[in-house]
Amino acid sequence: MIAKKLLGDIVKTERQRRNLSQNALAEQAKISLRTVCDIENYKGNPQFDTLCALATFLNISIDAIIKEEPLDDDATMHQIMSELSQCSPESKHVALCTLRGLLSALVVS
Repeated sequence: MIAKKLLGDIVKTERQRRNLSQNALAEQAKISLRTVCDIENYKGNPQFDTLCALATFLNISIDAIIKEEPLDDDATMHQIMSELSQCSPESKHVALCTLRGLLSALVVS
């Protein structure tokens, strides 16, 4: 049950972070709406290809779900790198400058 709860919580959090409805997530990840609902309600046992489709679309780590471990710094770093890999070189530069500004503000505080 822990793995189902973790999966459901991660999928719901990432879906909401992207301002997607369950239906939009299902369509874009190419899985059924029923599957998304079941996962977010801690029901059912999604097939591995379904987990892969969700992990790929949401840029989440399957390891964090399978090992029943919360997202850690390595998983967070992996997610950041995965999202940046989809950006243009110009967008990566903007993201880096933004990150540097945010980090310098954190150090000062």
